[in-house]
Amino acid sequence: MRKSAPVLILLLVLALAALALFWLPRGNDFDRSPLGNKGLELWLQAKGIPVIRSDPHVARASSEISLRIVPLSIRQGEAVAPRPDEDDGPANPAEEASRYALPTLIILPKWRGSVSTDGIASKSGLVDLIDISGELDKIGYSDFGFARSKTDFEEAQTQLNPGQPIKIDLYQAQTFERSSLPSGCKEIGGTPLGALLLRCAQEPNVYLLSDPDLLNNHGLALADNAVFAVSLIQHLRGAGETRPVYLDTAGQPLDSEKPVDEGKSYERSASDLQRFFAYPLSVIWGTLLVVAAICFWRGAYRFGPPLREASANIELSKTAAIDATARLLRLSGNDGRMAGQFVLHLLADKAQLLFGSGAGNQAGIARLFQRLARQDKAAAQALHAVAEALIERGHVMTRADLHRNLDTFRKSLGSFDLGSR
Repeated sequence: MRKSAPVLILLLVLALAALALFWLPRGNDFDRSPLGNKGLELWLQAKGIPVIRSDPHVARASSEISLRIVPLSIRQGEAVAPRPDEDDGPANPAEEASRYALPTLIILPKWRGSVSTDGIASKSGLVDLIDISGELDKIGYSDFGFARSKTDFEEAQTQLNPGQPIKIDLYQAQTFERSSLPSGCKEIGGTPLGALLLRCAQEPNVYLLSDPDLLNNHGLALADNAVFAVSLIQHLRGAGETRPVYLDTAGQPLDSEKPVDEGKSYERSASDLQRFFAYPLSVIWGTLLVVAAICFWRGAYRFGPPLREASANIELSKTAAIDATARLLRLSGNDGRMAGQFVLHLLADKAQLLFGSGAGNQAGIARLFQRLARQDKAAAQALHAVAEALIERGHVMTRADLHRNLDTFRKSLGSFDLGSR
């Protein structure tokens, strides 16, 4: 059992390490999936463009940001639709862009809201074009037509600044149909298939991007899409701008005094239990488990299984022997005979500890002194002499002699290593 304990502890530590890796803070699963936009945040920061992310518990002021990026999805469309019960107005990014004169990039949905984990694109995951039109209707844009490439990947040259063409590559490229663009909507960038980026006169601070693959995690790895992303952000936020870009995935209204939900509409569910195992609580639980496992293993390995009450192999500690001697003298009135019996029984206990339960006799005590003599002959002879004096002549000793001999016996016995067999 003791030999297998280290293996069990190693397996336990490895399991806890795996759990710690699983529960480390990873942000939102969708955000780190191929369809998320964690890569955009890191890429912009690497290029010196500060980025802040939306937080449902933090209200953002329009004056502190230079550009707002709002990725729409079929699931998120309801969250940005007008709500009549809002005191500060609807959380509509297009209307807020006009209200605060804030450049806002609205990214249209292309993929379904489920998280893609295998990284393999499939046509079955594409959103219906009719649903995209419905999402635009909710924020005040209508009558747009859309087109998708007939080929899996489409390469094109596009430019935001004159004389700076950038090569982009899109899977099932999604564009606005130029023939369907309302009057007043200007194409800023596009492909032969259609327009990618629009700006409409009725909302001059709003830009519509038809294909999110230009900015999401897997799209940034294709062709020069990452270069296009930086060029697009710099073009929209303006030259010399130092305020951060606001990546808004929560759809909360700007300049609100407090978070929308203050707990009044909160409903508890079984999923709330997961919060107790999220980071950093997961690290605390893991540490407690490791400490508990080490304590249990150390106790079992060092002290072994519990002994039966009938066992004669219970060793008296030095402190217990000293306490027993003091109590013996107090109760007996320094009775030398009782002190001699104490010494005899103590030697018998030591002999039983070393040689077994049948060694608690004169022969066992003699064998004990022979063993001690192999460690230190002179000390063994001194111990034997003082023990013999206490056993045979303790009853005639004075109080001072009895104390002196008992102290000598204790020190001499304590100088030997009385380990187990």
